[in-house]
Amino acid sequence: MKHVPILMILVLSLCSLMFAQGQQPMPAPGPEIQMMGYFAGNWTLQGTSKISPTSPSAPFTATETSAWVPGSYFLETHTSSNSTLGSLNGVRVMEYNPADKVYTYNAYNSLGEHTVAIGHVQGGTWTWTAEEKMNGLITKGRYIITIVSPSVYNFKSEVATPNGGWASVMEGKATRVQ
Repeated sequence: MKHVPILMILVLSLCSLMFAQGQQPMPAPGPEIQMMGYFAGNWTLQGTSKISPTSPSAPFTATETSAWVPGSYFLETHTSSNSTLGSLNGVRVMEYNPADKVYTYNAYNSLGEHTVAIGHVQGGTWTWTAEEKMNGLITKGRYIITIVSPSVYNFKSEVATPNGGWASVMEGKATRVQ
């Protein structure tokens, strides 16, 4: 019985400590995560795309709306585009993986396609790489974004060629909607 008050004091102290730790604010997203904020907001895209590297180019337009997922660690983007393939809708989630020091995104579209890409940033250029299925074949792809200004970026999508080069299958310009 003598030990009961001491035990209660220890339990209460432990509970107080746990409660105090639970009240500490979450760490703020680091600078790598904050860089993704450039893409937050509404964008219009226009450019040309090809069904394959050897097919003719055709124009396309798209709109994108990107917003932070609560907590500001993930950026979610909804895309709606029109091209010779018709209307296409998609969603992607971008994040920074501090353990591997890379950006990643998962993209899904209304054709039933799913892409996982790994990205790196150097200066104002974001380069994403992925394995993609194109016309039933698995190939390597890369998507390059070059920031031109706070409200404009250029983009290009390429696929690996058998000789080790890259062939463009899409390119264009994105403009922030004010």
